[in-house]
Amino acid sequence: MNDMVQFSAECPTCKHDRPQIGYSREELIQLLEAGADLEAYCSNCDETWPVSVEERADIARALERSK
Repeated sequence: MNDMVQFSAECPTCKHDRPQIGYSREELIQLLEAGADLEAYCSNCDETWPVSVEERADIARALERSK
């Protein structure tokens, strides 16, 4: 069950939702529970940023639904 989970995060520069891949389900759960930053990346803008609180909540809900 170490498959990578895909979620999207809005780039603060171009304002487009960008797919994010690179975290396993277990890793995402641990980071969310610990309150640790989740980093997102936009390849068009070559920018990284912390995922917003609202997006973190969306990710947590999606992970809960996919149990």
